[in-house]
Amino acid sequence: MAVPVSQMWTVASYVLKQKILRRKRYATVLMLEPLLRCNLACAGCGKIQYPAHILKKEMEVADALKAVEECGAPIISIPGGEPLMYSKIGELVKELVKRKKYIYLCTNALLLKQRLEEGVFKPSKYLTFNVHMDGDREAHDFAVCREGTYDKAEEAIKLAVERGFRVCTNTTLFSHVDTERTRKFFSRMMELGVEGLTMSPGYSYQKAPDQQNFLSREKTFTLFRDLLKDPEPEWQFNQSPLFMEFLMGKVHLECTPWGNPCYTLFGWQKPCYLLQEGYTDTWEELINDTQWENYGRASGNSKCQNCMVHCGYEPTAVHQTFNSLKGFARTVAATLGGIDSRKGKNITPPAVGHRIETGAEAQAGEDISGKLHRAVDYRGDVTVKLRDGTSLEGFVFNIEGESVDFFPSKGAEVQVLSSGDVQDVDFTGRNFADGASWEAWTKKYNEQKARREAGEAVGAIGIFSEEAQ
Repeated sequence: MAVPVSQMWTVASYVLKQKILRRKRYATVLMLEPLLRCNLACAGCGKIQYPAHILKKEMEVADALKAVEECGAPIISIPGGEPLMYSKIGELVKELVKRKKYIYLCTNALLLKQRLEEGVFKPSKYLTFNVHMDGDREAHDFAVCREGTYDKAEEAIKLAVERGFRVCTNTTLFSHVDTERTRKFFSRMMELGVEGLTMSPGYSYQKAPDQQNFLSREKTFTLFRDLLKDPEPEWQFNQSPLFMEFLMGKVHLECTPWGNPCYTLFGWQKPCYLLQEGYTDTWEELINDTQWENYGRASGNSKCQNCMVHCGYEPTAVHQTFNSLKGFARTVAATLGGIDSRKGKNITPPAVGHRIETGAEAQAGEDISGKLHRAVDYRGDVTVKLRDGTSLEGFVFNIEGESVDFFPSKGAEVQVLSSGDVQDVDFTGRNFADGASWEAWTKKYNEQKARREAGEAVGAIGIFSEEAQ
């Protein structure tokens, strides 16, 4: 295990405190999204498809710190978007370090070298750069839809390690992964001096451009058994042993959807980091008002059936480690004996015989209520026509009772509309989750690859230009 003892002790004591306080639901990691803007458009990402006026918005540091205090989690993960594009990232990290929170700053590293040279960050045991690396040069550049990104990220990793920062890598795996190349990639990352590796199967975001290469549960088991068969001794993983055994199909875990909650520009996201089915203003509302029985694989929710992502299952693994002798013993055995898919029996998860739908799928219809729920799920601006004859253009992001939360396309502040005042909803803006970017990238990539193989000299390509960074 690559996690420092001080961090393990902080998490362990926190979990034991929750047990003493008899809290049924608590967070181990807060996913804090200060912006949704990014300088990449990765094929498997469903987090950044929004109109320009939404992508320009940034969270105030005071709001971020309020969420941190509300939630109380000992670990703060800062995803995005790209956090290094956040204008107040240095201030936010400094404040979190003051509070002795363990921070995983998730980054594609395109701006990491620049930020380090600017002196934005100081080395601390509380700060880890969690660099998104989806494989070797060819695999990574294809996955993130821009050539040249692997080399920039590797250069930034070297610099961060040289300057004394904690660095780990985060690898999202899809059905087309080459296991032997990925194993060599793991060894290469350890050569660079990273503290540890993290990996997870890609979640099938409905808004992701590439819908063809997400993993089913059975394929996930096979992939991770192949990857972790006779692992190299130098590999260190920044993940709980129980979660890794779960990925290999050696132990069965159910999802803890509240374990890694997400606080974003829109509020506390329901029910989890991966699904966006509404927002609450406070942590207490999220915990107390969400219908948790409708989420996780065992619920029958169709969106959860193939999900094996760390944000839902790492909390379960941590809970079992510190709340049962069996879980603790299994964790100790895996820690001391190492992770290897050749060990232990493969299990078959219990069947789930029913299905339910939540979110926009459960609110289908052409009446006003149905249209408003579709608007929440729509990744573009809509035109809301009110009964008094006025029309408003903007982004609908939440419905709670009779209230409709709405970001005007030409305004900074949220407006709250009454659903009873809405006469109609027209989907007038571009849907930024239509998948066109992925199709365009694949076509461009294959054309350029063919030209290279034919001996032509061609430059690096990507969906975005370098200026977008």
